[in-house]
Amino acid sequence: MTGAKNDADINAVATLGLGEAGTALTTGLVKDWRGDRTDRRVLSVDIALGDNVRGAAINDRARNIGVEISGEYGPALSEVGFVMSVVTGVEAKYAAESAKEWLEPGTLFMDVNTLTGPQTVAIGESMLAAGIDYVDVAAMGGFSSYGHKVPFLLSGPSAERAAAFMKPYGFDVTVLSDKIGDASGVKIIRSVMIKGIEALTVECLVAAHRQGLVEEVLECFSDVDSRTFRGFVENMAISHLVHAKRRMEEMEKATENLDEIDIKPLMTASTIASHRRTVDANVVPPDGTRPTLEETLEILSEQVVGRG
Repeated sequence: MTGAKNDADINAVATLGLGEAGTALTTGLVKDWRGDRTDRRVLSVDIALGDNVRGAAINDRARNIGVEISGEYGPALSEVGFVMSVVTGVEAKYAAESAKEWLEPGTLFMDVNTLTGPQTVAIGESMLAAGIDYVDVAAMGGFSSYGHKVPFLLSGPSAERAAAFMKPYGFDVTVLSDKIGDASGVKIIRSVMIKGIEALTVECLVAAHRQGLVEEVLECFSDVDSRTFRGFVENMAISHLVHAKRRMEEMEKATENLDEIDIKPLMTASTIASHRRTVDANVVPPDGTRPTLEETLEILSEQVVGRG
């Protein structure tokens, strides 16, 4: 970690990408970091600036925010001390490699793109080799709701330095670890749960709607309110070993219900397959005792889910 001589002396920052996330972060930097100071510059790079369809809108957006905009990575980046990359997961590596050619050693590079842990590690290693202080950043909320104050998880050897720079300007940052890949790993694994619930919600509530039972179904979830969501998830994992067969049979009946109201049971069928996998593994504790969460996950990992 090289670092600037004094991060308080950084007089230019940049965002890569001026979409929804980039707009929120750039707006925040202009308002809370640059403010009325004429010695501070906020730059933005968006390669879509040359697009006939999107280019004009991006240029207007930059003008409204009050940020310098460029359609290509270039020499101006050599003047910045802090960069936030908010392109897409597909474009994240290209953005990092393109910016790397111009960034000075010690520049803080915040990779806010949605990536897997290993993908982030690979990009981070390349940036660190060039002397760039790469930080793995996971946004744990929506930019449309929070703006630049969205909760961030930071990981990597320069995470503490980045947090110290960001906090005075309204950023909500938590340092997770000094290991690149941890923040991205938490976010993408969390998505397995959250986006899965989203898909289940569609199937469940459309079924409820067709039977005129939306409010009744929503109300019956109130038992979950009596415990934290974390407690609910932990209990579901542990009790799954014991009750997989009964729950699988219940879901088979749920499939019949969905068939009767003409809904293809995409998520419900997958749930049955998952439960059947556990039933077939025959992992019910013989003495009927509940294992700990760690013991449960070890059994599920090695005897049920398996590898690849």
